[in-house]
Amino acid sequence: MPFFEEKGRLIGLKGRASIVRDQLVHKLEKSLGGKVKAFKSGPTKTKTIGIITGGAGAEIYRVAEDNIDTFITGEAPHWAAVAADELSMNLLLGGHYATEAFGVKALGAHLAERFNISWTFIDRPTGM
Repeated sequence: MPFFEEKGRLIGLKGRASIVRDQLVHKLEKSLGGKVKAFKSGPTKTKTIGIITGGAGAEIYRVAEDNIDTFITGEAPHWAAVAADELSMNLLLGGHYATEAFGVKALGAHLAERFNISWTFIDRPTGM
């Protein structure tokens, strides 16, 4: 379900999922094609996961208000790791680029179908 309002829009997804945290990290790494930085301060088995792509890590306190025990985003400031510990929340950082590329590809596919045009995604990760 959509959650986390920013500038009048819901920009994240929230869902209930019972999965062992390490399995979630593994699945996320497989989906993103790279390592995930995991701050394992929450339950070893998730209940409520919140996802906001890109650089939403600084919003960890606002995310916690929605009773999220595992927060997936792209990047976060250093202090967010301490906040995750204080909040007893898992914080999983998959990279700003890696977490946002899904949306760009989906938009390209949608526009190609809608307007009968071809498109190409030029993959240029920076590793950040």
